[in-house]
Amino acid sequence: MGNTLCGAPSAPTQATTHDAHDHDAECTYGSSGTEVECKHLLNVRRSVCHEETAHMNFVSLIWKYAHRLALDSKDIEGGEVPQWIESRCQQIETISSSSRTYAQMNCLLRQKFLAADDFLEFFSKILWGNHMYAVDFAWEVCNVDGGDDIISKDSLPAKDVIQFFVQTGILVHYMHLDHAFEVVDNGSLGLREPRNLNGEQNIIQSLANSLMEYSASARGLSTFEYGGHTNTNATSGTIEDDASITKREFIEWQRKVVPDLLHNGIVRFFHVLFFPPEKSGDPSFANERQSALFRRYNRLLPILHSSQEKVPRIASRLKKGEVVPSTSAVFGKNHVEIKEKKNGDSVGCAAKTAFSPPMFVFTTISASKLGNEWYRLFSGTEDGWTFNQLEHSIIGYQGPTLIIIQASSNQHPNGSVTFGAYTASKWEKNKKNFFGSTDCFLFQLEPTLRVMKSLPKMGTRGGHYMYFHSTTNVVSSNPAKKDEMIEGLGFGGTIRKPRLFIDRTLEECNVSSHDTSFEEGLLGFPPSNNLLISSSGYSPYPSSSLSTSLHIDSLEIYAVGDDDTIRRGFQALLQYREIADANLKNARTVDKAAFMGDLRSGVIESKAFAHLGQVDGRANGALRDEDGKLNGL
Repeated sequence: MGNTLCGAPSAPTQATTHDAHDHDAECTYGSSGTEVECKHLLNVRRSVCHEETAHMNFVSLIWKYAHRLALDSKDIEGGEVPQWIESRCQQIETISSSSRTYAQMNCLLRQKFLAADDFLEFFSKILWGNHMYAVDFAWEVCNVDGGDDIISKDSLPAKDVIQFFVQTGILVHYMHLDHAFEVVDNGSLGLREPRNLNGEQNIIQSLANSLMEYSASARGLSTFEYGGHTNTNATSGTIEDDASITKREFIEWQRKVVPDLLHNGIVRFFHVLFFPPEKSGDPSFANERQSALFRRYNRLLPILHSSQEKVPRIASRLKKGEVVPSTSAVFGKNHVEIKEKKNGDSVGCAAKTAFSPPMFVFTTISASKLGNEWYRLFSGTEDGWTFNQLEHSIIGYQGPTLIIIQASSNQHPNGSVTFGAYTASKWEKNKKNFFGSTDCFLFQLEPTLRVMKSLPKMGTRGGHYMYFHSTTNVVSSNPAKKDEMIEGLGFGGTIRKPRLFIDRTLEECNVSSHDTSFEEGLLGFPPSNNLLISSSGYSPYPSSSLSTSLHIDSLEIYAVGDDDTIRRGFQALLQYREIADANLKNARTVDKAAFMGDLRSGVIESKAFAHLGQVDGRANGALRDEDGKLNGL
């Protein structure tokens, strides 16, 4: 055995034989971890500390022993490592060796593993205790300098902190997906699909902008300036890399804007690191001796589906893990590119494995509301840019929906903005007023993340959550009466001017920064290059609402929520359409019967075809009267 890290225990020990009363083994720190789980953590530490770690990937090393101990192997030290574990360790090295953030994390993990006095206390609190300890870990990682030293700073660059959480999310995503990797030409493992590096940087920038905007607002600043230098780029409007925030500001922003960021980032990372995912579908794994220390996790990021997959004749032709191929302007393709021609009976492709930066942001806003399987109900690009088609796609579906819009502006020819709304209420047609509940929110995804939650109705104030008005198939009892309700779909504001409104042409979207039904916050482009326009109650424009009209480039609507909610939603949609089709068929039958009755009674001959006799008269320069006499012009 090579040189060991100083402070390492004398020998590795199997999880089932370790003394329960060893240091920290009883896990009496207010955590909810079981005794078996706490023993497992200690045994992983022992095994890792006896491995030669010079120039090794520490995260990969931890994962290797977490797997082997979870398998309940009899020979931990020097024993043969199953090939699938070796592959997983190579996979994690493929991802975690490409970033300075991962190098900083490796350094801090090494120090935490050597700290025998508080090892179990520290990791137990992150895993099962107060998630705020995850913030402490993130702060320490970002404080690691170029070497192995940790320099304690109260304030850190916002972009560094955000990058840590996004990079951790990327790591967690790929730790769940064995099938995301393949053997490349040189024999090493590589990703089946390339990472969207530009998209990752855009999301890091958007989150950093949001964090800095909140920090500036909390400090009462409409522009952000510290220490004699401005941290906002006057040309691009983006946050400079040295713009700093405190830990308290980060915690407050995280709780308000991205409440699931900690759980889906560093907390989930440590759960997966210490308690690896099961290797489903692998007979060799099923035959291995294993314990409950392997866990079954949901994917970190949702899978995108087409609503066609709910059609029985199509669903029956999809194999397990396949999706109907589709492409989103925001999320990209939902499938892995087909390299070889498939069997003609299959209509699906393997689901996408690449990390989706925009999707990650949605999981940090509310993973529980949005669920793990999204079904696209409408896409302007694929379904057609008509309000009738949009109405047909969503009216009748009874479940939560997510609307995502990409838009542009003549005033910002080189940029675009991504925003939209979530609602848990079903869409209803031609209500006389607004409808829905407080279970909804508005959001902007890029260039600055903002989340504007709904406000409770106070008397006659507020409560304007959802709006939908269409004149399709509407017959007015008084055609001369003008319909004063604008036709389209919206949220908030008033009937004449909703806060977010998509008109019936699906070409323009009007947005504003203030109303009485949602928190304050800008949707769309800022009025200047300064992105630090505050949201959620700290606007530098408290006395007026900034309004603008944007051109819609992409419009997509998704059915979201847990599996049971989506199943019930599509059942309701199917029933709605069956009833609508039956009513239409019945109306046609009634019209046909009435037509035949009129034909037999002579009504049609005397009225519907009366113009034929009149036309005959016109041919001779005269019209016939009711008695058949010609009357000159």
